[in-house]
Amino acid sequence: MVVTTSKPIEEILRALGAGRRWVVLGCSECAAVCQTGGSAQVDEMVERLEEAGRTVLASISLDSPCDRRLGRRDLKRVAAELAEADGVLCLACGGGVQAVADVVDVPVVAGLDAHFVGTVERVGVFHEECALCGRCVLNDTAGLCPVALCPKGLRNGPCEGGVDGRCDADPEAECVWERIHARLAGQGVGGFGAYQPPPDAGRWGRPRRTRPGGGKR
Repeated sequence: MVVTTSKPIEEILRALGAGRRWVVLGCSECAAVCQTGGSAQVDEMVERLEEAGRTVLASISLDSPCDRRLGRRDLKRVAAELAEADGVLCLACGGGVQAVADVVDVPVVAGLDAHFVGTVERVGVFHEECALCGRCVLNDTAGLCPVALCPKGLRNGPCEGGVDGRCDADPEAECVWERIHARLAGQGVGGFGAYQPPPDAGRWGRPRRTRPGGGKR
């Protein structure tokens, strides 16, 4: 899931500019889990905008704002309000904001900042455990991603800087390569798995996208 935080209301109001009439849109998936764009946060934002003198014509939570197909379908429910609105305030990740902007004819303002793809420990506690590098090494590292979990991003390790199981670059971080070794040993596997060559810089061109048949760029 994409981990997001709310932008300060002052920043949001500046982005709204002189527009007076708005539709507030939330996300029922990632932002709802983060408690930044679920139904409760949409209702709270409606109140804050009205307190600031803006008029909210409609509010709606989309099942998946980043899915243009679903956006086109669900936004038909507020088509009349969108026709009268000065814009949309979108409480979703950057992908959701851009997808919504593609299917409406008014400006779309982002209400959240997106940070990383995270795993959930409990409500409000998320961890970045995947670097989205496009070349997954988890099969050789006991299911632990060194690119995301090593502060130095080492695809091959360990380095010589660890102290008492902690990283010298970030003493609060446990050395993931020691974790990898311990897990592999517990699974009866010796060593650290296969050597990982440096990533191909040519694969990092943006924007990345999937292609028919499973190909990627």
